[in-house]
Amino acid sequence: MPAPSRSSSPAQLSHANDQVSPRPNAIYAKIILPVGSPDQSPSNVESWISKNLNKRGEKKLRAVTQWIRLPEPGEEVTLVWDAMLDNKSWGCPVSYRSVKRTKDGKIKIGIHGFSPAEPEIKGQTIDAGIGSRGIAVVDTGAVNEYSTAYIALFVGPALPTEKSNQE
Repeated sequence: MPAPSRSSSPAQLSHANDQVSPRPNAIYAKIILPVGSPDQSPSNVESWISKNLNKRGEKKLRAVTQWIRLPEPGEEVTLVWDAMLDNKSWGCPVSYRSVKRTKDGKIKIGIHGFSPAEPEIKGQTIDAGIGSRGIAVVDTGAVNEYSTAYIALFVGPALPTEKSNQE
């Protein structure tokens, strides 16, 4: 499986296995952990995410992935994070499963990983319209200070990948 994107530009989008979404819109996700950066410089956490999580009492935030497009049904599962944080194992790798679009204009998301028990986000939905966003809470099953992780979600245009532009 491909390694997760490690770019430092918060505006850059990564795509699941360099595939182009068959839809005009796509859902993107970013993993956020409630830990500070080792150098205490601002991490690539957008203000809407910070504001939402600050209201929940989370002050130290760190994005461990860039925005990555979730695969559509029929596309391969995408490994998005190898679970390494500051060269130490944080848990188990995380993968995004395909999304399901419902008849009522919603998108259901499937995400697996974080711990051997593979806590899943089941039933998490977001409106399918471009600009929709939300934050899913993941109970990682850890028995230490890292028992919670967050998945920021947003719906944006399905963009062509660099690979598609080069062909």
